[in-house]
Amino acid sequence: MTEKEGATNPTEATPKPKDRWDKIDILLKPMGGLFTGIALATVGFFTTNLIEQQQAEQTDRLAKQQVEETNRRLYTEIMSSREKADSDLRKEMFNSIIEAFLDPEEATLDEKVLALELLAYNFHDVLDLSPLFKYVAKAIEESTLENKDSLNAQLKRVAGEVIDKQLASLADAGKLVPLTVDFKTVKNEGVQEFGDMLFPIRVDLPDLPGQRYIFVEASQVFPDSQEIKVRLESGRPSDADNPDSTLETDVDIAFKVGFFDFPMIDNTRVSHSQRIGIALTRWEDNDAAELSLVYFPGSRASLKEKPYYDEVIEQLKRNTAAKDKGES
Repeated sequence: MTEKEGATNPTEATPKPKDRWDKIDILLKPMGGLFTGIALATVGFFTTNLIEQQQAEQTDRLAKQQVEETNRRLYTEIMSSREKADSDLRKEMFNSIIEAFLDPEEATLDEKVLALELLAYNFHDVLDLSPLFKYVAKAIEESTLENKDSLNAQLKRVAGEVIDKQLASLADAGKLVPLTVDFKTVKNEGVQEFGDMLFPIRVDLPDLPGQRYIFVEASQVFPDSQEIKVRLESGRPSDADNPDSTLETDVDIAFKVGFFDFPMIDNTRVSHSQRIGIALTRWEDNDAAELSLVYFPGSRASLKEKPYYDEVIEQLKRNTAAKDKGES
């Protein structure tokens, strides 16, 4: 071997001995793949469970909504069927009862009073029964029956119960003011005013801002028919925020009030879809009588008292303005 061939090549590097970190790296490389696989499997497992849980919750929610919708539909059908059955029953009852007045030769006064009592208790908020009450009362008065006094008392009792029921319902949404009419004052002075001011009764309802001024006076008493002639005047301030501003009169009328005038139907319509009713509730011979004035929204009036379209639109505007004011 020549000297040239036995010499070491300076470009060849001597292998570096592996230290501890190299050995650790060699050991961890295959484990890294294992950890990655485990991490992916774990993420996939929890993701699958989460998706399944969300799907199960959505399924339960849809099932509950379907059950609620089914219950609402069933409830609506039951209520509709119930209302239809009630309407049919009331219709048959009304037709049967009214025959007592359509065929007067067959029905006795006792039967008419009973029929009117049934009508009053079941249809007092739908029909104006005042003409029937006055018709039967006149028939009783002109009859020669021995029990005419008891029939007349029964008629007034039924009318009084209906009036009390209507006043309670109307006062629940409005304002009730009792008025005592003194017969001597009306006779001696010609008129009895209820208050010292022209508009003594001031009412402020929650759903109607401002005040309404109501003036009532009794001008005449009719003892034979037990009626009182009253004058009703009502108005509101031209400026709702200033009660002392000029008053704008809505209504100024005179009419008679008796035991057979029912406030839910026989009332006076004023502005802003409001109503004023006056009912006779008590009569003391040659002494005094009790009146009840009730001021209430038109929504509590009888079913036959349909609101005008402009009143409905005005009420919607007030409700919208009140809602916007509350939200702000």
